[in-house]
Amino acid sequence: MVNLVKHKCVSTSVKICSLILFSLLLASCSAIRDEITQPKPPIPPEGNRGDFISATGAVFNSIAEIQTSLNDVGARHTARYPVNTYKIEYISIGSKATLVKASGLIVVPVKPTPSPIISYQHATTFIDKEAPSHQRKAGEKGLEIALASMGYIVFSADFVGYGSSHGIKHPYLQKFPSAHVVNDMLLASKTWIESNNVETNGQLFMTGYSQGGYVTMAAMQQYYNKPIRDFNLVTAFMGAGPYNISLGLNKLASDKAGFPISRVKVPDFLAKVVSEYIEHILIPENGDVDYETDFLEDFLKGGRSNDVHNWHPKHPITLFHGADDETVPIISTEDTVKTMKGYGADVKFIRCTEVPSSHKNCVLPYINLVISDFESRRTD
Repeated sequence: MVNLVKHKCVSTSVKICSLILFSLLLASCSAIRDEITQPKPPIPPEGNRGDFISATGAVFNSIAEIQTSLNDVGARHTARYPVNTYKIEYISIGSKATLVKASGLIVVPVKPTPSPIISYQHATTFIDKEAPSHQRKAGEKGLEIALASMGYIVFSADFVGYGSSHGIKHPYLQKFPSAHVVNDMLLASKTWIESNNVETNGQLFMTGYSQGGYVTMAAMQQYYNKPIRDFNLVTAFMGAGPYNISLGLNKLASDKAGFPISRVKVPDFLAKVVSEYIEHILIPENGDVDYETDFLEDFLKGGRSNDVHNWHPKHPITLFHGADDETVPIISTEDTVKTMKGYGADVKFIRCTEVPSSHKNCVLPYINLVISDFESRRTD
């Protein structure tokens, strides 16, 4: 592939060759990996989007176990209830409009009164075992369990490419598959909680960090097109998400290669080559989830179909980001706030105050702020 790129660069502009340099510079972020060995793709299910398929039996987590995990990560909140975790399977759709058997995690607090619901969207991971449905015991990665221990029912989709759909390429930062897999789980989970007599007060909160912030924004926008009966959306809190993908990638390109990619006319053949090469160098050696490069190809060709910042939320939302974020430039959130406020939306912007306010350093402040915000709005 590198030889092909070198040959094609002979007849292209200096800036396009610099684009290849930009992709090479990204190699410093992660080790180059061998080709991913994927399991055999699962057979497409029969049914409709949002159909419930199955759920596993409960795994119990005590208050003591959950509090230990909270203490380990430095969270300042206290577990109130033990919880049970379940893996749910349901029907969703991938990027090619093909039905898939998706999966996710449901966490239910053991309490006698109805609970509000949190739809939590996880951040980027390249390892299937880090997906939510594999995190059924309290631990460092079990944010869903920690949230549920405070009295919330938590739904957390694995995303297509993980869990029961492992073996299908993950449609990374693609607007519609990202939204579908979340909202289809909400619909399937509603079927499950009703059949299992799990009581909810109907309040729905949505949140996610990094890729999870992007997915939350996409899901919230789509949710307005098809609300779920008896689920009343209250608010969404999103952290460090690449909502304006094109603006964020241009910022990264300017920092790495010295110019925004949007100023370069990228031929179709080069868009695909560069996209595949960037994917190849960014996925770590132990990664076992393959990623589609469609969003990168779309961006390099000048497309903007996967941006999720340019619309008017009907409910109040909060966006959180750190100025020193080296993974997702804060300019993406700043522009999203400006754009949405221009439509008259109720958008609150909180800047991370950690020093430095990097992508990783701002995760714990995000968690603490999400809990405080939702606690102030719940009515149970």
